[in-house]
Amino acid sequence: MSALSKPNYNYDYDDQQNLEPKIKKRVIKKKKKNRISLGAIKNWMLIISMFGLGIMIIYNYATITEKKMAINNLENEIVSLNDEIDGYNIYLESLNNTNMIENMAKSYLGMNYPTRKQTVFLNIDNGESAELSADDEINELSLFEKALRFFE
Repeated sequence: MSALSKPNYNYDYDDQQNLEPKIKKRVIKKKKKNRISLGAIKNWMLIISMFGLGIMIIYNYATITEKKMAINNLENEIVSLNDEIDGYNIYLESLNNTNMIENMAKSYLGMNYPTRKQTVFLNIDNGESAELSADDEINELSLFEKALRFFE
């Protein structure tokens, strides 16, 4: 439109019927139900399965750690028992030593080496008969000397 031209206004009011207020029809809208789509179900199932797998992995690591600790405790117990066995073996070897046995016999039991008069000799002739023979002096000892040797 140009600035020189006048606008043409139409003031006809023939359409009186259009001036009446319009009655709006009430439209009832259906509420949308919260329909869960298949994609949402898949996503939730994926989340739940991942959570379950994570819990299972953590539980298995805890079980493995517990078993390793039990094995470590048993290995430590084995080492301590082996050390104890070694100590007992050393003590047993010291008891089997002839010098130790001799010292124990002298100190605890009061034993001494036998004298020449206390020794008894066995004569074995070709396996036919065995004779017990002692020194001639032992057979000829008096009762007093035998009692004296008993207390020595």
